[in-house]
Amino acid sequence: MEDIELIEEINDGNLFLRKVSKNDVSFFYQSLKEKEMINYLSLGPLRSFDHSKKLIRNYLKSWDKYLQFNYVIELRDNLTIKRIGSVSLWNVNWLHKRSGIGIWILPNYWGQGIGKRVIELIKIIAFYHLNLNRIEAQIAVENDKSIKMFKKSGFKEEGLLKKYLNIEGNFHDAFTLGCFKD
Repeated sequence: MEDIELIEEINDGNLFLRKVSKNDVSFFYQSLKEKEMINYLSLGPLRSFDHSKKLIRNYLKSWDKYLQFNYVIELRDNLTIKRIGSVSLWNVNWLHKRSGIGIWILPNYWGQGIGKRVIELIKIIAFYHLNLNRIEAQIAVENDKSIKMFKKSGFKEEGLLKKYLNIEGNFHDAFTLGCFKD
């Protein structure tokens, strides 16, 4: 682990990624209890405030063990900080220098190019600070917007995984999309 640098905050202008904290429990609960938000997320709806608290606690434990790095996406200006989503590097495999990537953004901010900017920032963290070689996403084939966003961000479609994602008790096929350091 001597060749890695943990990044707790990074930005591109007014767009910030910062390490998730205990202060984000309410934000996660309010955001991830809505059906529209969890259509394609594997973590499902947060059933209670305590469920959200447990999730954040697990994220922080995983961070400390170098297994997963969860960030809150914020838009900042001189007067306000708006939390608008989350991005994570998860299932980190240090031997093979790879990880999964997951992202969600509140619907009010869709279609503004924010997702692409977030992915560019998380690629900097993954490739140049954590020294990973590969990041990959498995995305339900029906999730056109997410697939397009990842492709615009330099990910290549690598294959189809049959009945790969269990979303609310229904199995969905998923595309694997990968991106490499160079």
